[in-house]
Amino acid sequence: MRGYTVPGVRAAFKRRAAGIEGEDADHDHPGQTLEGVAPVLGLYFRALSGRNAALLPFGDRNDPEQYPDTHTTIRLPDRIVRFFSGNDNFIWYKIALTHRAAHYEGGTFAFRLKQPAAYFSSLRPSDLGAREIHELESDLEIFFSLFAQRQLAIEVFTVMEDLRLDEWSKRRYAGLKNGYEKIQRASLHDRPALAGMGPRNALAEIMVSLSLGAKLSFSAPRLLHEPARRMALLMQPLGNPDARVEDSAEAAMRAYCLLVGLPNMEADYGPADPIDFTAPVGERRWPTIWPEPEKTRLEGDDVLATEMAPVSYRDQLGSRFTNYQGAGPLDQQAIYRFTKADAPASDSAPNVDGEERPKPPDEPMEHDHHDHFGEDAAHLHSGELHSHELLSYVYPEWDHVAAAYKRNWCCVKESRIDPAVSAKYFEQTLRGYGRLMPRIRNQFERIAREGLLKIKRAADGDDLDLDAAIESMIDVRAGLSPSDQVYTSRQRLARDVAVAFLVDKSSSTAEHVDPPDETNGLAPQVHLHGRNYRTILDLEKETAALLMASLEKLGDTYGIYFFSGSGREDVKFHVLKDFEERLSDRVAARIDNIKPLHTTRMGPAIRHAIRKLRGQESRTKLLMLISDGRPFDLDYGQQYGENAEVDYAIHDTRQALNEARLAGITPFVLTIDPQGNDYLRTMCDGIDYEVLDDINQLPARLLSLYRTLTA
Repeated sequence: MRGYTVPGVRAAFKRRAAGIEGEDADHDHPGQTLEGVAPVLGLYFRALSGRNAALLPFGDRNDPEQYPDTHTTIRLPDRIVRFFSGNDNFIWYKIALTHRAAHYEGGTFAFRLKQPAAYFSSLRPSDLGAREIHELESDLEIFFSLFAQRQLAIEVFTVMEDLRLDEWSKRRYAGLKNGYEKIQRASLHDRPALAGMGPRNALAEIMVSLSLGAKLSFSAPRLLHEPARRMALLMQPLGNPDARVEDSAEAAMRAYCLLVGLPNMEADYGPADPIDFTAPVGERRWPTIWPEPEKTRLEGDDVLATEMAPVSYRDQLGSRFTNYQGAGPLDQQAIYRFTKADAPASDSAPNVDGEERPKPPDEPMEHDHHDHFGEDAAHLHSGELHSHELLSYVYPEWDHVAAAYKRNWCCVKESRIDPAVSAKYFEQTLRGYGRLMPRIRNQFERIAREGLLKIKRAADGDDLDLDAAIESMIDVRAGLSPSDQVYTSRQRLARDVAVAFLVDKSSSTAEHVDPPDETNGLAPQVHLHGRNYRTILDLEKETAALLMASLEKLGDTYGIYFFSGSGREDVKFHVLKDFEERLSDRVAARIDNIKPLHTTRMGPAIRHAIRKLRGQESRTKLLMLISDGRPFDLDYGQQYGENAEVDYAIHDTRQALNEARLAGITPFVLTIDPQGNDYLRTMCDGIDYEVLDDINQLPARLLSLYRTLTA
C-alpha cells in the first residue's frame, strides 16, 4: 500500500465528507480501489468503532469468504466498479465499514444468554443441564451450541443481526441513510431468483432479501406462503430503535425452526403464486427443548445444505464471537466483553477463592521500546493494540517479509488457572506412574548429589575424616590437645537455576493417543483418570505433575505455563505454577482445570515467558517449549495471501526464540509432531530441539532433558 501523510489523509477525508467531486483523480474515477482509499477509510472505521484495523484486499475476489474478518483485520474487495460514479463506489466502501463498526457500537458481541429480549419471549434455556461449559467460552458460542445444525444457526443469526444493525446505523448516522439504502437496493438487484430453488433455500433467500428492505412481493409455491409470512412477521421488530442483539437471537431461533422444517430438494412443488403477506398468521408452538437433539446425518446431507448467497457489503462473523473482549478503553470493555473480568484491584488483592492474583512482571515493558524497531511508521503502527486491563501485555510481532517488527501487535492475557475442588488428578498421576517414579527419584537424587560439596575436617558430620582422626589420635599420644574437627560433611551448593516450562494447550491437544507399551515402565492407559483413553493434553498435564513433584524436592526455581491463541488480540497465558509459588494442594488442584483451547500462537507466549524469566536473578535461565505441532493462528500474516500464515508464524516464533537468547536465556523446543523436522529446522535454526517419536515417552524424556540442560 502506498505511503501517505496525515495532512493528506485529513484533506482527502474532508473532501470526501463534504461530497466534493473532481479534486482527487484517484478518488473520482468510476472505479474505486481499496489501495487508494484505505488511509481515509482506516481513520473512518477508527472514528466509528474506536478500534484500529488493517484494511486488506480479498485474496480471491471470486471467494469473498475465504478470509473472514477478525477483530483487527478487515477484508474488502480490492476494487469496486459497481456504480458509474466514483463517489458512489467510495460510498460502497464506507457503508461496508459502517456495517462492520456497528457490530462493536451496536452491541453484537455484548450478547448475554440470560439477558431478556425486548420483543420476544425467551426460547433460550435458563438451565443448560449437563452441557459442559468449556473454559472461557463466550455466550454466543454457548448459544450456537444449542442447535444441531450449528453453521446454519450462525448464518441465520447473522442475517437477523445484519438487519438490526443496518437499521441502527441509518438512524445513528442519518447523513448516510440515502447512500445506505442505495447500496441495499443494488444488493437486492444482485440477489438470485427463487425459481428452481428448493423450499428451504427459497425461504432463506426471502429472509436475506427482507433483511435488505425488500418489498413484500414474492411469488413462491403454496408450501412457502405460511413460513414466509411468519418470517416477515418475526423480522419486523428488529428494525425498531430499542431492539437489541438478544432480539436477533430469539428471531434466529424461530427462523431456524421455519427453515429446518422445510424440504430442500429441488422438485415440483406446484406453481409460484404471489405471497399474500396481509393474510393472518395462526399460532405456532415453537420448540421448548434446547439444546436441540442431534439430527441423524444421512449420506448426501452436505449436497442438500442450506445455501445463502452472501451480501457483498456485509461481513461474516467468522471466529469473532469466540470469547470476545474489547480492546478499547475501560468503559468500552465493560460494555463489550463476554467473560466476567476481575474487578480492578491491587497486585496482591485476593481472588474469591482466597488466592492472591499473580503479580505482574516489573514495568516498563521491554517491548515498548524494542531495539529492532525500524522507522516505517505506516507498517509498524497500523493496527496497534493498546490494553488497559490488569495482567494484559502488548508485544510486537516479527514480519519476516517486511523484515521489521509490528509494534504493539499482540495482546497476551495472563490468568491463574482456577483450582478444582481437589488435587485428585495430581494424586492419580503420581500413583499411576508408580513404576516410573523410582527412575525419576534416582535421576534427581543424582542431580542432588552432584550439587553437594564434600567438606573435610568438619566439627560434625555423617562420616569420619580418617586423616583428621589419625592426626587427632597422634596428638593425644603426644600429650597435645586434639582437634574435634574429625568429620566429613556434605554442603549443598546453591543451584542457581530458573526454568520456565511453556506448554501448548491448543485444541489439537484434545486428540487421543495410542496406549503405551506397559513394559516400558510407563503408566497404564486404561482408567488412569477414570476413563479408557488419554489425550495429548493428558500427557502434558501428567508431565507437569511429575515435574512439580520432582523439582520441588530439588529446590530449583521454576514456573509452568500453558498457552493458546485466538487471534492477535487474545493470546491466553495460563499460570499453573508461577516462579514465586511453592507446590501446595491448591496449586496441584489447578491441573484438573486445564482444558484444550483454540490455536497455537507461540511468538507472544514466548515473549511473555521471556519477560517472566527476566524477573529472575538466577545465573542460569532456561525456557522449555513443549508443543504438539507447528505454530498457527487465525490471522497470522493474512496480508500476504493464502498459505502465507505458515511461513509467517514460523519466522515470528523463530525471532521470539532468538530474543530469548539475546536476553541470556537458553531456549529448548520439544515437540511430539511427527512432521516436526520439516519446520523446526527453520524455526529453531541455531537452537536445540528434539522431535519425540513416542508421545508416551514425554514425561520420562522431559525429566531426563531437564537434568541434562541444567547440569
